[in-house]
Amino acid sequence: MIKRLAVIPLCLLLALLPARAQRVDNRLAETWYQYAPALADLGLGLAGVQAEHGILDRSIELGCAYAAELILVNGILKNVIREERPDGSAFNSFPSGHTAFAFTGAELVRKEYGWGWGVGAYAVATCVGVARVCHKRHWWWDTVAGAGCGILCANVGGWLLEPTKRLFGIKETPGVQLSMAPVADPFTGTVCASLSLTF
Repeated sequence: MIKRLAVIPLCLLLALLPARAQRVDNRLAETWYQYAPALADLGLGLAGVQAEHGILDRSIELGCAYAAELILVNGILKNVIREERPDGSAFNSFPSGHTAFAFTGAELVRKEYGWGWGVGAYAVATCVGVARVCHKRHWWWDTVAGAGCGILCANVGGWLLEPTKRLFGIKETPGVQLSMAPVADPFTGTVCASLSLTF
């Protein structure tokens, strides 16, 4: 039972992707690209790339990292600093939440898989930050600060991995297996993903 609770961060991330994207302008590509590094952190291991931790540990680390990112960026900094966006649409420009989200995932990829994969994840995260500036949603310093916050929060997730496992009584994770396969809906023809988790 306790081990099953530990995968809640993974399920929440996958469930909240559409909800988080609905709150922002869906016409901007970075709205979706910001999720690529986080999904790579979980997905590369499923594709057979050797990771430092198992899928359960990566899920816990990812959940802790994104909880820290949401608290720091969206909960504290945006509400305290109240900087106006370049397009004048709101007073929550500093720091860039999209960039922080992308760089959190990029740093998690680098930590789990090394710089070989980390460079690609960092390139995607950098493109997210550049796009936010080009689309006049953030000033350049907002994205630099967002990148720093994201990297910090990824490391906070790593620091909280063992205390979280102790809190939930998780000792070992070798028996956990996760598989994902594409599935086509027979009625609409929509391509979906089937996710199977075995404890």
